[in-house]
Amino acid sequence: MNTQSNGYTVVYSAIMVVVVAAALTLIAVGLKPFQQANIDNEKRQNILKSAGITAEGSIEDAYNKYVKESFVVDLNGATVSGAEAFKTDLDVKGGKLPVYVIDKNGQKLYVVPLKGNGLWGPIWGFASLKEDFNTIEGVVFDHASETPGLGAEMTQQYFCDQFKGRELAEGAAFAGIKQVYKGNPKDPSDDQDPKHGIDAISGSTMTTNGVQAMVNDCLKAYDNFRAKVSGKGGVSQSEKKVDEISDAPQAQVTNVNE
Repeated sequence: MNTQSNGYTVVYSAIMVVVVAAALTLIAVGLKPFQQANIDNEKRQNILKSAGITAEGSIEDAYNKYVKESFVVDLNGATVSGAEAFKTDLDVKGGKLPVYVIDKNGQKLYVVPLKGNGLWGPIWGFASLKEDFNTIEGVVFDHASETPGLGAEMTQQYFCDQFKGRELAEGAAFAGIKQVYKGNPKDPSDDQDPKHGIDAISGSTMTTNGVQAMVNDCLKAYDNFRAKVSGKGGVSQSEKKVDEISDAPQAQVTNVNE
């Protein structure tokens, strides 16, 4: 074959494209189980972190040690038969609500996933609640594309620490995080509302609003489960329409928009 001909060049290029594509496909398929394992471990780690637990050694072993039970509930607070919490994505409107029950040195905690929208893209996380399913024990947040130094500060411990001790309800009614105001989240003494309030991230109004909406929307969806756990509150399905789940109280933020 004439290696200088156009035909040779075309055939050679086609063979190389096929070989390279096949190699990349094999590599991708071979790495997929490892990628999924990393995703699963990050999820386990964040579930534990929201409850204030740091995994020492194997994350999977720590998860199996502390997570005593997991299940999925619907908007009525009833357990969804056959649904596996770890493999179920949070679906607020569809009523697929995962719950993880943690035993932290004798303290019972419930951990639930969060999902919402920030300024530039998706945001997500986990919230742990005390045995009354009303008091927040801790949160972890993450994001796809919030602004470094501004909205991306939502992942920092000083911002997450504000949520500890905040309550979901006022009496029997869901209240959520309803005070987001201009302040200094890095200053623990600047705590104007220890029951529901958090300070916004300076210069990141939209991201902070997104976090507030995410926490309120997702935790409000668990309201009937909270009622079963605590014996207080809850909303009948005749009162709670799926489209109204996102009606958690929203307060105005006065700091500068991101």
